[in-house]
Amino acid sequence: MKKQLIFILLSSICLTAGCARETETISTTDIIAKEARQDQSADLIRVQDRVYKRSGKDMTVVKKDLVSVTTVQKQLSGKEALADRTATDWPKGTELYQSKDSTGELYVFQGTVAYRYEAIAEG
Repeated sequence: MKKQLIFILLSSICLTAGCARETETISTTDIIAKEARQDQSADLIRVQDRVYKRSGKDMTVVKKDLVSVTTVQKQLSGKEALADRTATDWPKGTELYQSKDSTGELYVFQGTVAYRYEAIAEG
């Protein structure tokens, strides 16, 4: 009887000890975003579990050939972390566009000029 009581007590302690530990999960996108933010001059946008970096202007793309995917919800300042639907250089409400066929690029229009952003690859 005494052995059974000790066994039950030790078993319950072992089971609850494993539950008390909290683990924080960091996604690959979080890691990419953190690394990209190290370059304070980088023009970045994070949306739909991807981080995009400005790769220049694209004078051949027109809005009618693209699809609006979302808008920027917050423009970051200082060293704020890059979260979903945030941008470093574009204000809240800026519309983001993508090609119907590609999710690896985003476009932001300023007048007729399209700024192209390419997804930062994992690894």
